[in-house]
Amino acid sequence: MLKPKQKIIFAFLLVYALFGFISLNRHSQAKNFSYHTELWADKAGYNVYLPSLFIYDFNANAFPDSTDFKTGHGFILNSETGKIVTKYPYGVALLQSPFWLIAHFISNEKDGYSLLYQKSIDLAGSFYLTLGLFFLFFIFNKLYAAKQSVLLSLSVILSSGIFYYGIFETGMSHIYSFCCLSILMYLLLNKNDFKPSYYLLFISLITMIYVIVRPINALFLLSLLMYFLYINHPDYFNRNNLLNMSKAQFLTILMVIFLFALPQVLYYKYAFGSFIAKSYQDESFQIPTPDRIIKLLFSPDNGLLIYYPICVLMVIYSFCIKHSYKLLILLLFISYILIYASWWSLSLGCGFGHRAINDIILLFFIPLFITPVKIKKWLIIFLICFSIVNIKFIFSYDSCLFTSYDWDFTEYRSILFGDFK
Repeated sequence: MLKPKQKIIFAFLLVYALFGFISLNRHSQAKNFSYHTELWADKAGYNVYLPSLFIYDFNANAFPDSTDFKTGHGFILNSETGKIVTKYPYGVALLQSPFWLIAHFISNEKDGYSLLYQKSIDLAGSFYLTLGLFFLFFIFNKLYAAKQSVLLSLSVILSSGIFYYGIFETGMSHIYSFCCLSILMYLLLNKNDFKPSYYLLFISLITMIYVIVRPINALFLLSLLMYFLYINHPDYFNRNNLLNMSKAQFLTILMVIFLFALPQVLYYKYAFGSFIAKSYQDESFQIPTPDRIIKLLFSPDNGLLIYYPICVLMVIYSFCIKHSYKLLILLLFISYILIYASWWSLSLGCGFGHRAINDIILLFFIPLFITPVKIKKWLIIFLICFSIVNIKFIFSYDSCLFTSYDWDFTEYRSILFGDFK
């Protein structure tokens, strides 16, 4: 008879094996140096730190010829300066590194882009999807029975883009952000399960990883932490954690921040000549006009609410039950809309739905995390329906949306009602 911890480990390995198999199978027919591979465009830009450090000694001229072109221009190999330039932070590469290094150790072709390196990214994405899913289950299981917790956890990842970015686009940042936020939410909501001397250290570690995966996450995370301090719930992260912090804890947290920030600022100095740099050099913010907001929300070109209606559903549900976090969820939703309606690319380029929402989408489920009341049936029905529709979207979406920019719903309808791909 398995003990509880052994059951958890066995279940984790089983789910990880399933997700890993689906991901590897999905990419089994992908030709190297093509859109469907795990290291292409943005995905290659996030990952380039690893081959640069462990194979090419951060020398652009040591890379095989035209590697940046062959991987979809996710980074730049400057032959004149010898520098490797990527606009993406190193957090994704850090989390991918254990899987990538195993591939590097056993691969005969030690170029950073051959078959085993590609597949290591699938195994990384599947792992962090599984890890985030299990912490999500632990959060729900504090309030609900195991079967209901499983259902709710699966509904979260299937009604959003989390499953897609953990299985299909495994090299993008979103699945890594999801995993970090899932662990962080578990920490914030279970203060009493940890020794006070380690609690803030755990939070600072996960926070720094979450931020270096995608720095804009800091804007939403700051609002979350400030709101927890404002509510000051005795069982959650609260003011006492800061007021009772010792000098040793404070210095340790500063050291954590320094150690995680140091590689990034050193890279900026190397690539851009300054410790503080705007890596997205030619990309800017604009005024979030009503037209831009409407397009952000409803355009067939990755409109937030027509691909991820779960967001507005959870905002509505938040106001249908009694809890203290209504304002936080509403402000996060409005902030997200205003920030991304200001960004020059409303659709965030090629991807499934308005993909950045997956970095923070767990925050919209806070009412389910903290309210020990019976979940309303209409919410469960909507969660199941959204999940089913989203599964159809996920397994039918196979390319960029090339004709959807000017409110042409042809591609949207073909994804929703067309064949699986």
